Parts: sequence; structure tokens; C-alpha cells
Amino acid sequence: MGPIARRYFVMNAFDGVMTAMGIVLGGAIAIGNPLAIFKAGFGASLAIMVSGFWGAFMTERAERTAQIRSLERQLLRDLNGSYIEKDAKNKIIELAIIDAISPFLGAIIPLFPFLLAHIGTLQYKTAILVSVSLSLSCLFLLGVYLSRIMKENFVKTGLIFAAGGIFIAILAMLFEGFF
Repeated sequence: MGPIARRYFVMNAFDGVMTAMGIVLGGAIAIGNPLAIFKAGFGASLAIMVSGFWGAFMTERAERTAQIRSLERQLLRDLNGSYIEKDAKNKIIELAIIDAISPFLGAIIPLFPFLLAHIGTLQYKTAILVSVSLSLSCLFLLGVYLSRIMKENFVKTGLIFAAGGIFIAILAMLFEGFF
């Protein structure tokens, strides 16, 4: 289960960070209200968490049920209540939780500066910069994590991941120019 869990964690944390970054940059351009940006991002974080759990649960359930049915045909016996079936059910839940939590965490971290801006701890423009910095840092760290698995240069892989966030920022700036 390790490689599957790792893939779910990295892919979905990446999606969460990128989603939050899009909300932050779009909100900074269109809204200008730190609490509204936080609420929009938090709502999206909850949605991506529920989506992650539901999608992974149903997908993993289908895949693992198919594997058990195939194994039952090969063994010519029912595996209901067996260790194999119980283990598969546990893995379904574990993977669905990883799939749910990782994008939520990835999305919520860049949103906290806007909560701080709302309560007056940070200036609004500072919150934007801190949020983008947190986003790029999270993306970089996800790349570093993968570089350890691949035994590659962590700076290179981290920068490749962070480039996704930089690309979102460029698109947001271009988007602002259209309106």
C-alpha cells in the first residue's frame, strides 16, 4: 500500500496547494477581502477533502472488490470475513483518508495568512505574499519528498514542483490584464 498512499498524498497535496493558490490569486485580484478569500478557500478545501475521500473510497472499493472476486475464482472459495477481505476493507479506508486529508492540508496552509489579515495580525498585501510563499514552499517540499523516493537531486525536483505554482501566478497576472 505504501506506493499507492504516497502517490495519493503527493498528487492530492499538490492539487490542494494549486487550488488554494488559484483561489488566493483570483481572490486577491477580484475580491480584496481577506475573510472572503479565507472562506472561499476553506469551502474549496472542504470540497476537495470530501471529493478525495469519496472518489478514493469508491475507486479503491471497486478495485479491491474486483481483486478479491478474482482471487475467489482462482481459489474456488468465498473470502467473505477472511483476513484478506478485512485487510482490503482497512486499506480502502486508509487510502480514502490519505486522499482526503492531503489536499485539505495542501489547501488550508496557504489560506491561514488571510485569517491573520482578517484579525489584523498581517497586512492584506503581506498576507498575499506570505500565502504565495507558503504555496511555493509546500510545492517545493513535495518535490523534495519525491526526489528522495526517486534518488534524484532534491533542488531540481523541488523547483520543478514549485514551477507549477509560478505558472499559476503568471496565469493569474495575465488573467488580471483581461478584465
